[in-house]
Amino acid sequence: MTTANDVDKVKALLARVRDTPVNTTGGSDDILALIFSYLMKVPPNSNDKRCHWFCSHADQLTVEAATFLLRLFAYNSPRVEEWKATLVRCLAGCCACVKAFGEVKVSSRSTYFGAFTDDVIKGFYNSFDDWELKIVNDGLLLSGTKGVTRNNASILRNVSPAILYHAVSNLRILQDPNILGLIRSRPSISSWPTDVPPPGLLVLMFDESQDVRQWTRSFVTACSEVPIEGGHFVAGHERALRIIFGLLAKTTGQYGPANTSMSTILSVEDRRFPVGSFSFTSDPQELWIGFCQVLRHIPTDTVLRQYGEADCRRVVTGHLHDVGPQFLHILKSLLFLLRRLHADLWKGEGPEFPQVVFDAIKDNPSYINLVEGIDPSDEKPWFLSWFGQYLWSLKDSGVFGDVLAKVVDLLCEELQHERFKESRPTVMFAAIRLLSSLARKAQTEDLSRHRSAISSVLDIHANVFISVAFSRQYSDEKWRSARSAARDLVMASLARDVREIVGAVSQSCEFLAGQVDTFLVCSVQEQMWKRTYESLQTHDADGAASILGVVAQYSHLDVLNSRAYKSVLSKPNAQAAFDAINRSLQVTRQGFIDTISKFANYNQPSFLRDILRRPDVARDVMTLMLSPIDDIQTAAKTLVGQAFDVDVRLDCFRALLSNLPDPSFAGVFGFLEKFTRHAPLVTEACSLSKSLVQCLTDIIEVFCSSPDGLLHSNEFLRPADLQGPVAQLPQLWTLMTQSITVVFKRTPLWADFFDIPDMTVWMRDALIFGRDMLAQWRVMESAAVTAAGGESILPVKKPPKLSRVGKRMMNDLQPVLPELARWLRLSDEELLHQSFALIQTVLECFRSTGVSPSEAGLAKLNKHVEDARKKTDGTPKTRLDSTRISKLEDALAAFESDDDEVEIISVTTASSRTSAPVPKDAKHPKQEVQTRLKPLPPQQPAQPARVGRLKVEAPAFPTFRRTEASAIPGPSRLPPVPKEVPNVAPSAPLSSSDSESDGGGGAKGLAALSKFQKSPKIQKPAERRQVKMLDVTNQGKNGVIERLNRRDDARRRAMRLKPDISGLHRALLSWNYDHEGSDPPMQGSTPKPLHVPDKFADHRQYLSVFEPLLLLECWAQIVQSREQIQGSYDCKICSKQFIDDFVDLEAAIFEATHKDWRLSETDVVLLRHPDGKKSLLAKTQSYKTTPLGAQMTLRCFIPTGGDPGLHINSVWSLKKVFGLATLHREYGALMALPYYDAFQSIMQPRISALPRLERRDIDEAMSTYRVNEPQARAILSSLQAEGFALIQGPPGTGKTSTICGLVDAFLTRRPRPTTAIHAGRNSTQADKAPVQKVLLCAPSNAAIDEVASRLKEGHHRGTQKRRDSVKVVRIGHDKAVDISVRDISLDYLVDQKMNGENLKDSSKDSGNEITLLRQEIESVKRAKQQKVEELATIQNNTARALALEEEIKKLNSRRMALTQQFDRLKDKQKSDHRTLDAVRRRFRMEVLQEADVICATLAGAGHESIEQLEFEMIIIDEAAQAIELSSLIPLKFRTPKCIMVGDPQQLPPTVLSQEACKFHYNQSLFVRLQKHRPEAVHLLSIQYRMHPEISQLPSRLFYQGRLLDGPDMVSKTKQPWQSHPKFGPYRFFNVLDSREEGTVGHSMKNTREAEVAVALYARLRKEFAAIDLDFRVGIVSMYRGQVVELQRAFERKFGEDMRGKIHFHTVDGFQGQEKDIIILSCVRAGPGVQSVGFLADVRRMNVALTRAKSSMFILGNAPTLERSNGDWREIVNNARSRALLIDVKPSFFAEPASLVSAQPPPPVSKTSKQRPVTKAPELMDLATPQSLAETTRAKPPSQSLPKFPVATSSTAVAIAAETNGPPAPKIGQKRPFASGDQASSSVNQSKPKQPPLKRPKKDKGSIFIPKKSKP
Repeated sequence: MTTANDVDKVKALLARVRDTPVNTTGGSDDILALIFSYLMKVPPNSNDKRCHWFCSHADQLTVEAATFLLRLFAYNSPRVEEWKATLVRCLAGCCACVKAFGEVKVSSRSTYFGAFTDDVIKGFYNSFDDWELKIVNDGLLLSGTKGVTRNNASILRNVSPAILYHAVSNLRILQDPNILGLIRSRPSISSWPTDVPPPGLLVLMFDESQDVRQWTRSFVTACSEVPIEGGHFVAGHERALRIIFGLLAKTTGQYGPANTSMSTILSVEDRRFPVGSFSFTSDPQELWIGFCQVLRHIPTDTVLRQYGEADCRRVVTGHLHDVGPQFLHILKSLLFLLRRLHADLWKGEGPEFPQVVFDAIKDNPSYINLVEGIDPSDEKPWFLSWFGQYLWSLKDSGVFGDVLAKVVDLLCEELQHERFKESRPTVMFAAIRLLSSLARKAQTEDLSRHRSAISSVLDIHANVFISVAFSRQYSDEKWRSARSAARDLVMASLARDVREIVGAVSQSCEFLAGQVDTFLVCSVQEQMWKRTYESLQTHDADGAASILGVVAQYSHLDVLNSRAYKSVLSKPNAQAAFDAINRSLQVTRQGFIDTISKFANYNQPSFLRDILRRPDVARDVMTLMLSPIDDIQTAAKTLVGQAFDVDVRLDCFRALLSNLPDPSFAGVFGFLEKFTRHAPLVTEACSLSKSLVQCLTDIIEVFCSSPDGLLHSNEFLRPADLQGPVAQLPQLWTLMTQSITVVFKRTPLWADFFDIPDMTVWMRDALIFGRDMLAQWRVMESAAVTAAGGESILPVKKPPKLSRVGKRMMNDLQPVLPELARWLRLSDEELLHQSFALIQTVLECFRSTGVSPSEAGLAKLNKHVEDARKKTDGTPKTRLDSTRISKLEDALAAFESDDDEVEIISVTTASSRTSAPVPKDAKHPKQEVQTRLKPLPPQQPAQPARVGRLKVEAPAFPTFRRTEASAIPGPSRLPPVPKEVPNVAPSAPLSSSDSESDGGGGAKGLAALSKFQKSPKIQKPAERRQVKMLDVTNQGKNGVIERLNRRDDARRRAMRLKPDISGLHRALLSWNYDHEGSDPPMQGSTPKPLHVPDKFADHRQYLSVFEPLLLLECWAQIVQSREQIQGSYDCKICSKQFIDDFVDLEAAIFEATHKDWRLSETDVVLLRHPDGKKSLLAKTQSYKTTPLGAQMTLRCFIPTGGDPGLHINSVWSLKKVFGLATLHREYGALMALPYYDAFQSIMQPRISALPRLERRDIDEAMSTYRVNEPQARAILSSLQAEGFALIQGPPGTGKTSTICGLVDAFLTRRPRPTTAIHAGRNSTQADKAPVQKVLLCAPSNAAIDEVASRLKEGHHRGTQKRRDSVKVVRIGHDKAVDISVRDISLDYLVDQKMNGENLKDSSKDSGNEITLLRQEIESVKRAKQQKVEELATIQNNTARALALEEEIKKLNSRRMALTQQFDRLKDKQKSDHRTLDAVRRRFRMEVLQEADVICATLAGAGHESIEQLEFEMIIIDEAAQAIELSSLIPLKFRTPKCIMVGDPQQLPPTVLSQEACKFHYNQSLFVRLQKHRPEAVHLLSIQYRMHPEISQLPSRLFYQGRLLDGPDMVSKTKQPWQSHPKFGPYRFFNVLDSREEGTVGHSMKNTREAEVAVALYARLRKEFAAIDLDFRVGIVSMYRGQVVELQRAFERKFGEDMRGKIHFHTVDGFQGQEKDIIILSCVRAGPGVQSVGFLADVRRMNVALTRAKSSMFILGNAPTLERSNGDWREIVNNARSRALLIDVKPSFFAEPASLVSAQPPPPVSKTSKQRPVTKAPELMDLATPQSLAETTRAKPPSQSLPKFPVATSSTAVAIAAETNGPPAPKIGQKRPFASGDQASSSVNQSKPKQPPLKRPKKDKGSIFIPKKSKP
């Protein structure tokens, strides 16, 4: 055996001789012996017991040793013979060894035999071949087959397969005739190797025998190694190839001259083989069939190898001219060479050679015959598929374009001749596939250099391709594949153009940014685009779908803006490239709208809907709908409109989304994704963004609008479908937020390229869209989360705060905030307004969901706050005003970290670590001017705080926390309150721990209100307090404290201006409307109302008192509304949504409503079920009218467990109940009171004492403001007062003049506003400091209009002329403002400014135009339908059919134009409306900022339009007529003083609830403040209205004789009828035989008194016919029933027009008015009447008796009045004592004047019965006139008069001391008194000075009835 050492030696030795070959000399016997010894010892294979030297059974060392020892064949020795015998056995036993033996004979020539020359090698192997022939013959001989014929193949079964395989592996052996004969007998070859065909079989493939050829070809075809690897391609293969070349060279002999001889192909060595011994076929087709197979196996390098003058390439190309059946195989051979060689096919040839070859093929008749014989079922014949390979082989050649042109010409022109008939579609299909493939490759690097050549060919043959793609003549079935391919080709070409345009736009941006140096000119196939649009057939659905898809790819691109590229257009080639892009965009879109419109208009809707249902079509159409290009968008709208019979853009979006939601979503998603990629890269994308915003606005409306929004429909949402709309809504939200983020980020950069007005409009629309989107996020979240639940009853518990989808939606908003924060630096006020509003909305979304904004967003917003707080002398760092900064700071406070919740328990300075005692009320110094309403200091000194501890405590009540709702929510959550509240000093503010302990213990009594309302809440929930030590160097400047103070101020401001009023809604909406009773139907225990005390300990007590009373009043208003007739309408519940404790219903009214009927956001409505059993109250959240009806959102509150049946699609009856506007503001003031600056002054009433005034100041004020001394004192004292000041003005004493003087004095003293000067720019309106303002309020519109009119007309002006006029602005609804002050109303002033700017509201005109357009569109649609129906009935009338088609086309075009016009007008209307809103908002702000005085009702003072203003003074006129809560409304403004003007002796506030009145709810704040210090009230004591005969009694009865007459009042009020004995200035007519009667409505009337009144007036008119009494007479009564009776009586007597000439009204309605003549009907009369009801109210008496200027006529039954009421007894006695009491009947006034029995009143003279006029005495407590009346009634009548002292010494002393001067001259008019009065008038005191003479007051007539001009 061979040892391992021997093996290693053999390996080493073989490696050495392989690397360094040796010849015979070098191959010593030692080398041979060692290797020989190893080889001969190799054992046979263990499986077959055979010797294997060369195949895979042998190891590599054995193969190498056997290969090296082949040289032994040249030796002769016994050992050599032994080797040969073993070699013979090896080759005879293994076919694989035979195959490998042939391979090593070739491979060894360069290794082990490398030392020998070629000649030696050739001779050696020739001898070896002969020896091989011998051993094969010997093998055959041993097998008994020697000499057998070739037909006896069966005998070969005994021959070893290896011997036969050896015979075909060596051509020297195969050429032996005997052996060849045996092989031609086709022996079994199943055991032969099947990887590489042996060389002999390649030759036998050309044998003359068909059987032999078939036998060999089947074997060769089955061989797996294709092509043969180089090492397996042996010498025998090359010899076989030369023989084959020789055979092919002869084939031309039959069909043409031979171009190559056999002698030039076969080498000298090959010639030794007798080729003639082979019998080859002479059929050229068979030869080329064999050659095709041979080519498959030839290695590539062998194909390129030349054999003499021939090689494979030339053999093939040289025969392309052959005509005959062999051409098919020659062409196949060429195709094979093309695939194998590619460009190498033309290696070494001239440039024209490829064209020559192609011409040879196309001109060959045999090829033409192939084309003509195409089988129509074969769409891709191979002989039409070689052009691509052919052209690919020329890709690096310069002739590519020429050959391409030839190829396409052949396929598209020559082979399309009619002679080819059925072949044409297949040929065209091949041409189109070829060009499609080349065009695709041209987009890559492979054929990019030939892109222009390919495009040129496409353009040249565009007509052909487009005709095939779209023309009707190619619509046959046989053209189907070609047509489809042609469309793909055309669309691919167009798509390539699109990509080129997109790429050019992208490159232009890079060029503009300097990232690239070239700006390439793009080009498109203009003719192809044009012909494509022109060729589309009206019924070609595939073509239309393809065009839609192509255009959709670049529908987002708009033309480039030259202003954006201005900086680079001067560079070389830039302008041309810029123009090329814009021209390409124009060319590729021109014709699109006409094509699609024609297609849409000529097809039935069902056909169009089918097209839209095709894959991707609806997606593409939705993409086109979002395009910024009008024509593209219009084309898409036309298609959708025709398909679904809709017209406008909004309806088109609805149609697509509702009918095809999934592809429509895909279209929206795709466009938004494209936008977010495209917009950040391009220079500007304004038009794209603007269009996107418009379209997304429509889409949001389609989804979320009520009642028909798609998200309200489960049918649309398909909640069970995991891929349905429900699942896609979050992605839609994500993409919308991403898009709007891009807009906010990029728009400031785009602004430089557009005009400012256009940019302002666009940016405004983007901001408004952001708000619209956020307004609907809850709807989208609800649809995405709860749709799967379907319709259900109301849940017992509130839904979760935020779903997973909601969290995702909020997180998507995070990037918006940082980008939006930059917009706060915009200089345009409207954009700043909209930006701030959107930021507020975003922050509110975050706050309400508990999601914290990103740190980046918060940092940017906090930076604005910090910049605003910094003082700077330069340009302000922020554009936000203080109001917005406060709102922003408050909003940001909700997101502060816990570290800011600091309780400072010790303050340590740098110099000392010990804490010092600090007063408890110490405050940190602030760097701001103190303008707050200052409460008076407490009467008792404050106790010092404990040493060592300082707490920076929150305000008194901001620490209240919102608690959890109980089962039945209610107004407020209160602890038990004691029944009696002692008048003590104000309690200390509650700490947070106090407020948080409310929940303990059961709720009793007033605590039950906690079920209805939560206490004032803090937006941030209660958290654990942090206790930290602060090392504060400077306490006043400590950052933490300053930040806490700012946050607290902002929060307090927010709570003042926007308090939580949801408690009112919870209480109100939980009531049962049908409940009977004066008390509201409270759920659970009913709280007991409490009397209004004079003082309050804290806000809890205040809330516990006033909230139940307010709810009583609210219920009274509901009860009153039942008596009013209100129209009701059926409304349908469309959807519902849960918001906190409420349910929001989307409802719709589809029936026609009254033209004036509408709902406001403060209206309460009643929903009643049709069965009448169920009803509930709801509050209107929103309301709008549409052409289809009215849509509204209603908010309901349903107690837990209740289900009134508010199911979707249920129908309820809806009726308006009443409005909550005033109650809202009153309740809001009640809840916000703890945050008022005047809070403590309201809790513990405090009024400053009367100040000491200098005489010269009083005189100067009287002269300057033309007022009398009491008025001057009131003006000066009020201006000096801090906090509240009260002025009491009895009737006619000049309250209005005093108020005007107050205003004038304030305006005179205020500092002029400053204007900031900035270097480098002009000052703007924003740089001007706002002027200091006065807020002037009154309870009623009439009262405030009167004061505003006087201020406007300037009647108050004194002798000093102001340099500018007072700018007065009246706030209020236009309908509520009197015509006299209409010209100073806010709306009017704004309109004037707009008119000055030539701006007008064109919405009405646009609305009319839109209506007309709708009508015209409907008319066109009807006309078209008629034409279509007529066309369907026409038969055999082509002319008429064509005419109808033309008419239909025109109608469709008209409809398209109208719809486009409609959308444009709609968008313009919306934009104009927004522009007008913006301008109006700016002008409104300018008007308000420039105003000196703002006039509004108390409720109007709560309007949000003036929330941002600051007021230095608040004046409340008629303050005694306002309930306390109404007076609180204007106090929400921070002001140093509030001056209340009124008269508590006149009518109290109007309150419907008598139950609430019992607890003094109708007591005014004026009265409660007055009780604190009555002597501090300023009394206006000189009246200028009444004749002294009239004023005498009111002065004594109601004002303790302190009401004095102005100068010359007798002459000023003198009238002709006063001298008539039946009339005079004052009369009490005792109506005899009168009786009171009840009336409908629980009122009363007295017919006899009405008759007397008619008779009185008739006599007055008769006696004084020359005097025009129109508008000078007022007829009043305490009872509304009597007013109605009087009106009827006068109308019966004098005609219906009398109602307009005489003012009929109740006493309550007459307050504040005056007439020359007043006729008062007392009504109450009868023998059994013991109580006079309303008449007993002294305040009503006062009003009734003080309305007349010249004559006061009282009609009453004296006996009844005397016995029923002490005050009326005094009135009757007074008249009797003055001989002014006259008994009358109606006939009395018909009697002559001489018959009057009553004595005339004593004349008034200056010398007789006069009482001295004195200074005003000290005012008694007039807070409760009822108590005053009671004291009067408590004394006997004889003792009642001394009750009214004229003056007291103490008062006189006080006044004298106050004036510091001599008594004023006596200029007051004395009043005559009865005899009982004189005794009490003994003190003679100086009289107050009268003002300088005023201009006579112009008689304006009634403020309700316009004054008629005299004829």
